[in-house]
Amino acid sequence: MTADLTALLASYLDLARHLDPMRHPDGAPAETQQRLGRFDAPWLVAQAAALRSIAHAIEDLEDVEALDDEVDRTALLDTIRDDILALEAVTQAEAADPTLPLRHAVDALAVLMDEGFNAEAEAALRGRIAALPEFLGGVQADTRPIPDQTAGDALALVAQLEDLLDEASEYLDDIAVQPALVALAEHRRWLEVEAPRGGEPGLGEDALERRLAMLTHEPVGIRGTLRILELRRAGVERSLHAVALVLGSEDPLALVTELQENGEIDFEELPTEWTDTWERVRGELVTLGLPATDAPCTEDPVDAFDRHALGGEAIRAHAELMQEAARGELSSVIRRVLVAPGLAMGWGRTVSALVRTTIVGGSEEQQLMMCHRALIESAAAEVDLQLQARRMDRETATAFVREVTGLSEVEARLVVQEVSSQPLEALAAALSHEAWQSWYAEQGGDPVAFIGRALQGGGLPVRLARWALGQD
Repeated sequence: MTADLTALLASYLDLARHLDPMRHPDGAPAETQQRLGRFDAPWLVAQAAALRSIAHAIEDLEDVEALDDEVDRTALLDTIRDDILALEAVTQAEAADPTLPLRHAVDALAVLMDEGFNAEAEAALRGRIAALPEFLGGVQADTRPIPDQTAGDALALVAQLEDLLDEASEYLDDIAVQPALVALAEHRRWLEVEAPRGGEPGLGEDALERRLAMLTHEPVGIRGTLRILELRRAGVERSLHAVALVLGSEDPLALVTELQENGEIDFEELPTEWTDTWERVRGELVTLGLPATDAPCTEDPVDAFDRHALGGEAIRAHAELMQEAARGELSSVIRRVLVAPGLAMGWGRTVSALVRTTIVGGSEEQQLMMCHRALIESAAAEVDLQLQARRMDRETATAFVREVTGLSEVEARLVVQEVSSQPLEALAAALSHEAWQSWYAEQGGDPVAFIGRALQGGGLPVRLARWALGQD
């Protein structure tokens, strides 16, 4: 990478980590762990202008000749342009969205309190909790109206923050946490009583079209993107039906429900079952010829409480770890540090689909649950698109998820709530998955060999990975 591009990458990372200290964590300075991001609109406008200046400087570089450097420059430009669009969506919206900063605060505290809690994590936790009163004051300074639905979501996040502060008092002490608790109580009162109401949730069609242009780099728009998602869902439904027929059922959704009920795992048994499944899948991936890491078992899966679903969850988790390990070995800093939107989740889904019919896929029952998980994700991506376009409300979205997936009312609502809480995440993952599947469909051949090639792309979006690897 050229010296000029390296310097501009450093400028971008410094700015991005001030916006969000949890962004681009690989190689981040230790002091970023003690900070919270900033979300007050005037400051965000200034940061968007600074990002534009960096982007213009990257565009003006004249010594970028090698293919690898051109790919890296494009990846950095794409990242910055998407950041600018995300900031503009916040600052130019008619309504405020306090869930964005509140979710950031929840994540910023939660990530520091785990089994690896040490002196460094304690210092970071103290720093972030101390910053919380001023952080919340910045949220309250936004005078734009808040949609009723968004206000309800924000209050739910306040409750999560209250729980996290209670937990933090066990790691630290009451004195360290008390000012933040007082500020949070005031913030709750502000949301309930003082904050103006109005506006609609979601990006709206114009802002969404601009974000889609960066996610797809194809002039397909909302309608075309929805069609892509519908076609992928239809393919998943065909796979689900095919596996169900092997198991002797013409009603795959009913069979899924039956397997879930019969294979339910007792909560106390879940850690043992999960560890056993984790090690089994690791061994099968290695036997298949894939570079499964020897990383310890991840936390118990939140999306699998029956024995037939555990295998698919382990495959996805191992796939993401493989991608992370492969990314860390690349010489390009950009491909190590910058990770395209939806890449990790989309990769887990892609590997799961590619190895489903191998030894790793396991029994037909496990394969059925893998297909059902993919179906839920397909529905979630469509809901994500429709909610952000303001073409669907949550009640309609819940009914759609129930109809497509066979989930209960409560389960479907949880899917919609998760999608709503992470705008464009499910959509970005689905589009990454679609790009990988299209790449594999064009090339065919051994899926294991394809996975090995694709891992060499690091954090690049799929279209740039293909370009870099000479597969475009």
